[in-house]
Amino acid sequence: MQHHGRATISYNGQRLQSKPGATLNLGGTGRTPDPLDDGTVGYTEATVAPELNCVVPLKQGLAVEDLRNLTGANVVFQSDTGMSWVVAEAFTVDTLTVGADVALKFSGKPAVQL
Repeated sequence: MQHHGRATISYNGQRLQSKPGATLNLGGTGRTPDPLDDGTVGYTEATVAPELNCVVPLKQGLAVEDLRNLTGANVVFQSDTGMSWVVAEAFTVDTLTVGADVALKFSGKPAVQL
């Protein structure tokens, strides 16, 4: 059985040539333990934003300004296992720093498996 090794990242149908190590926090409902003095543990819930992180090499043709200003996009994380998720209404988080590589972070609506 194949395990995850590589991810393909795309936004609005345009593939990013990302380096190995891309990750996706699906977002949704997060739970925090809430221990009580009688030894029981309950929990509280809060909405957690999804977070897709990847690194791409800075090279000619990379749409840096498009990525910098990205809002309202569909960002897809596709694993080489065949599993995929989309973060709808995605936007770029943080400002971009350029060098040999560009680190990208996206967020939006909680990820939905395709």
